Amino acid sequence: MDSAEVEVVRAEVDALVRALEEERWRHVAGLAAEPALAPIFRDHSRAAHKDTLAALRESGEADLASRVAGLRAERAAAEDEEAWRAAEAKAVARGPDGTVPLGEAERAALREPNRDRRLALGRAAAEAAAGAAPSREAAAEKRARARAESGLAPDWEAVVQADDVLAASDDAFRDVLAWLARRDLGLAPRPRGDLERADLLHVLGLPGLAGHFPPGMLGAALPRTLAPLGLDLRRIRVDEADRPAQWPGAHAADSRVSFRRQGGAADWLGLFRAAGEALGAAASRPSSRDVAFPHAMGFLLEGLLLDPLFLARELSVDGRHLPDLVRALALRRLFALRARAAALRVATEVERGTSGAAWREAHRDALSSASLAAWPDGLAARDADAAVHAAALAGAAWSAQLQGRLVESFDEDWWRNPKTAAAIAGLLAAGRAGPDAEKPPLSSAAAALVRKMESGS
Repeated sequence: MDSAEVEVVRAEVDALVRALEEERWRHVAGLAAEPALAPIFRDHSRAAHKDTLAALRESGEADLASRVAGLRAERAAAEDEEAWRAAEAKAVARGPDGTVPLGEAERAALREPNRDRRLALGRAAAEAAAGAAPSREAAAEKRARARAESGLAPDWEAVVQADDVLAASDDAFRDVLAWLARRDLGLAPRPRGDLERADLLHVLGLPGLAGHFPPGMLGAALPRTLAPLGLDLRRIRVDEADRPAQWPGAHAADSRVSFRRQGGAADWLGLFRAAGEALGAAASRPSSRDVAFPHAMGFLLEGLLLDPLFLARELSVDGRHLPDLVRALALRRLFALRARAAALRVATEVERGTSGAAWREAHRDALSSASLAAWPDGLAARDADAAVHAAALAGAAWSAQLQGRLVESFDEDWWRNPKTAAAIAGLLAAGRAGPDAEKPPLSSAAAALVRKMESGS
């Protein structure tokens, strides 16, 4: 391939990824119950074709070839992905008050103060999700086979570093979770206690701290925070709704965000993170984008809500409450990293051939160990994409390094410094948080959160 032909392929990859992400976003937002992904691959077949892959490798375009190989794997799983997405959109959970859509059961479990009802909702949601699991498992297994056929090897170095994430945060996570679970629910983490996933997610929803995060202020706080940083929300689309099939929480897909409120701190953290991810994605082409960069931007913006100065100045949190609030928020964020780290190892084993009951058992054991809460069956296929977990963990590590550089250059309240906008603009123009030679270890984000949990600042 000459340079002109390579550019044609880049344009096709860009078009394919953007079309796929738009269709996936429509599904997450509850707008497309039965998304059509296979036709998109047919319309942009060159971007996921074996001949394209071979020609790129012969031309020395290793990075672009890797992206095409990944798209070939997605194409192999497209029909099964359509099937599981359609099944989840129609899934209903049989909770204590009757039948409700899956997303509503998941959201209700987060908010439910009564433990019997909360556990019943959690079990109902897991059972409903399990109904879509066969198609989701089939998609993951076909994707794994196609990746192997295209020469994409499992990333065992990322797995080793993910194990370091868990090891670096075991003690702090256990101590702070024990304090919060005892204070809010009178329960203890496993293995000594009987904390379950529904209990854990309720605790991490921080219901007792919701007063610090008024729902009516979020819509104004986000643009007010981003404007001094030179981040324009008009570059992305944020769709806030409450559709029956819409996924709870904030979810970014390329330059779009689906937002369905859950309440309190979860909404603030989720929307800041998802907006950062979408802004990071909007700044660069999919064919050349560092896949960790949108996550780095998301974690950087979400991290503002763990900054005592930001909480005091922007949300008027009383100084007496700041240490415990920071610890609780850091715990929630650390759980997300630990869950991804545990899921990454299992998903990588799936790429190597683990399947069926062995896969589900390994996932349940790994997540139960990482979270210190009993994990139900039926959720393994939701965590089957190792590349996504690795990108998110890498983005979190980059964000910890970025925050350190911003503090060093622009002081503790860097988000208020007019000079910060130029630094952020440089990051967006580059489409990456830094050179590969300076890539931080995945455990660095967890270590930074541990320091926050230990100091409360």
